[in-house]
Amino acid sequence: MLVWLRSKRWQTYAAISLGLGTPALVLGKTLIFASLFLPALAVLAHVQFSQKNPISSSLKENRWLIYLALCTASLWLISSIFSYDNSKSLLTWMRIILLISFFYLLVNFLRSDKNLLPICLKSLISGYGIILVVANFSLYIDSTIFDLYASVFKTEIVSEVLRISPVPVLLQLLKPFYSVAACALPIILWAGLRMGGLWRNISFASMPLILTLLYGNGLQPGMSAAFGVAAALCAFIFTLLLLRLNRLSVITVLVVTISAASIFAVFILISLPVPPVSPEPLPKLPLPDWHRQVIWGFTLDVAMKYPLLGIGPNTINLFPGASAIIPGMNQEYVPSHPHNWFLEIFSETGLLGVISLIATLCAAFAILFKRAAQKAVPAIAAITLLASFLCSSLGNFSIWSMWWLATLGVLLCLPLAALEKDTSVGYGSNR
Repeated sequence: MLVWLRSKRWQTYAAISLGLGTPALVLGKTLIFASLFLPALAVLAHVQFSQKNPISSSLKENRWLIYLALCTASLWLISSIFSYDNSKSLLTWMRIILLISFFYLLVNFLRSDKNLLPICLKSLISGYGIILVVANFSLYIDSTIFDLYASVFKTEIVSEVLRISPVPVLLQLLKPFYSVAACALPIILWAGLRMGGLWRNISFASMPLILTLLYGNGLQPGMSAAFGVAAALCAFIFTLLLLRLNRLSVITVLVVTISAASIFAVFILISLPVPPVSPEPLPKLPLPDWHRQVIWGFTLDVAMKYPLLGIGPNTINLFPGASAIIPGMNQEYVPSHPHNWFLEIFSETGLLGVISLIATLCAAFAILFKRAAQKAVPAIAAITLLASFLCSSLGNFSIWSMWWLATLGVLLCLPLAALEKDTSVGYGSNR
C-alpha cells in the first residue's frame, strides 16, 4: 500500500518536510504536525518493508537507558491509573509513548539512506535562515508580512484549527517560537558545520538573528529562551572541559556540580510562597515574577501532599484550588500548567516518577558523553540541545505539550541519526 513512499523522490519530500517542521512553528503550533505527515507515512513504509530489527541491537548497546525508560513509563502508567482524572492522564501517557516510538523509528528511517539526513539538514538551515530574517525584519522594521498572514485568522475556523487568536499580534506569534529557536540554535550550528560551504555561512548568520529575535525589540524579551541559550553554551563548554579530564576528575567535577545545582534548587523551592498567599506580594526571590512564584509554590504544595505517585499526569490545573483567584491579582493559582517541567512532573507523577525520569536523563547524557569522547560531534550537539530544552522548560510550556515535545523530537532525531550513520553504517563524518 505504501510502496510509492519507498521511491527516492517521496523520501526526499519527507526529509524536506521534516527539516521545515520546527521553522514552521513561527506560523502556528499545529504546523509541526502538518510537517510530520509525510515523514510519518515514510516511517510506516520503512517499517513495513525493512528487513532489519533495530530494537534488538539498541537493547544490547543502551540497555540501561531502555530499562530506566521502561521503569519511568511504568511508574507514570501507575500514576495515570490512580490519577485525579485518569482518562486525561492515560491519554497523555499514551501520546508520550507513541511520540517516543515514532521518533525512534524516524531515526532509523533517516539512517536508511545516506542522502536523507543531508537533505533534512539543508532544509532545516534554509527554513531557519528565511524565517529568522523575516521575523527580525517584521519585529524591528515593518510587520506588514506578518500582518498579511495574521489577516487570515480573522476567519474563526482557521484560527481554531491552528490555535491562534482571530487577530494575532506579532509578539503573540513569535513568543512560542523564541524557545524553539533557542533549542534549534545548537542543531543549526552543528548542521552548518557538517554541511560546510554556504550552509555553514547561513547557520553562523542565524546565531545573531536568533539573539536579536529573543530580545523582542525590548517589548517582550524571551527570558526562558535566553536561559535556554545560556544553558546550551554552558553545556557545550562543560562537555569540552570534561572531555579533557581523566575518569576520576570527571566524576569529581560531576559530583560537585550536581551537588551545587541540588543545593541551589532546594533554596529556590524553600523560598517559594505557600498558598494561600497574602494580597501583598512578598517575594523572597528576585526572579521569576510574583505570579510565576505563586504558581510554583502551589504546585510544590500539591507535590508535598501526594509525594509518592502524584496526582496523575497533566492534571495539576484540575486540582481543587488551582482555578482559585490569587488574592490581589486577577490570575488563577495554576492557569493551565506550572511553567516548570520539574515541578509539573513532581506534582503529577510523584517522587518516584521524577527520580526515575532524572535517572533516565542521566543515563542518556552518559551515553552521549561516551560518544562525544569518541570524537562524535553529533553527540555534543545532542547534549547542548537537551540542556537548552530542559533549562528553557523550567519556565515556559507544559512538559506534556505535544507540539513542544514534537519540537524536541524533530531536533534530537537529527544528531542521533548522524551518530548512528557515522559510527555504525560506515559513511558520513564525525561532524
